[in-house]
Amino acid sequence: MSIRSEQEALIGWVFEAYLMEHHHGDILQLIENTSEETHHAVVVNAMTLFEANMEVGDFFNAYPHDVLSIFDKVLYKIAMELSQRASPRGQKPKELRMRHTLHARITGLPVCPELTRNTIPRCRDVGHFLSVTGTVIRTSVTKVLEYMRDYMCAKCRHVFTMEADFDQFYTFSPPVACPNPSGCTSSKFSCLSGVSEPAACRDYQEIKIQEQVQRLSVGSIPRSMMVILEDDLVDSCKSGDDVTIYGVMCQRWKPFYDGTRCEVELVLKANNIEVNNQQAGTSLLMKDVQQEFEDFWESYKHDPIAGRNQILLSLCPQVFGMYVIKLAVAMVLAGGVQRIDTSGSKIRGNSNSFLYVEISKT
Repeated sequence: MSIRSEQEALIGWVFEAYLMEHHHGDILQLIENTSEETHHAVVVNAMTLFEANMEVGDFFNAYPHDVLSIFDKVLYKIAMELSQRASPRGQKPKELRMRHTLHARITGLPVCPELTRNTIPRCRDVGHFLSVTGTVIRTSVTKVLEYMRDYMCAKCRHVFTMEADFDQFYTFSPPVACPNPSGCTSSKFSCLSGVSEPAACRDYQEIKIQEQVQRLSVGSIPRSMMVILEDDLVDSCKSGDDVTIYGVMCQRWKPFYDGTRCEVELVLKANNIEVNNQQAGTSLLMKDVQQEFEDFWESYKHDPIAGRNQILLSLCPQVFGMYVIKLAVAMVLAGGVQRIDTSGSKIRGNSNSFLYVEISKT
């Protein structure tokens, strides 16, 4: 099943009204900054959009691929209209430069088990738009992906365009017969992209995310899943980042060959990605704990060594004395702070303090 024409018109009308009300200035700014090869995004709050019309939310849950495509078309339409109004008379708007560079990115899904997950989705979630939280454990190199290719019929010289099949790792499968409306039945085609450079390409990257251990039950082994990033989402995160990814659950498999086993893989095709590193650090440092920390050192501001000794008294209070040993252990525990290298990756620190114990004979 697919979306009917009247449903598509309703979705387009609601989304157009939402863009004009909430993102009019953002689109104008994108028009001014849009270059030929740079992709730009408009972040759409799902809660605000669905409150305007709940039917759009139902269609979005049932047909996420189709609705996202409609969103991009409407966004391009609004951008063209605003560009025509803003451009001086006689100057042509940036039509070709914006056709494939504007994207609607979804965020703010309702917090419910059907849409928001802290664990890796399963087979029953294929075809649904989800918000998945996890930790990036691996990132691949950025690649250039050809997603569209022109073919020409060897008999009637009809030229047609084919899109790469996402389900089969973006491979191209020519049609069985010529799609010429005149009725050509030839099955021989030549690829025009082999003569010249590919015209339809996009940035492509794969990352692997893993479930966060602190969100799992005791004894559970964290699972992992591949995530597909395209266009402006590429290089938006790195290994070690805690991320929330909004996207559609999909299946993919290698092309079929005789004697080979078909293995189906679950992947998440990302529509938006949010890095939660700063938010996680802020949430862990609660205001009352920070205030208690400041009050403690305020009381010992004239004698910080006494404050340090007070902390040492709380270190392993069951063991009496051993002041120097406790001080050395505290230094080791306080050392090894993580650092951030030049690439922005977090590096686990090493404790460089050594504990020397002298054993005397009695």
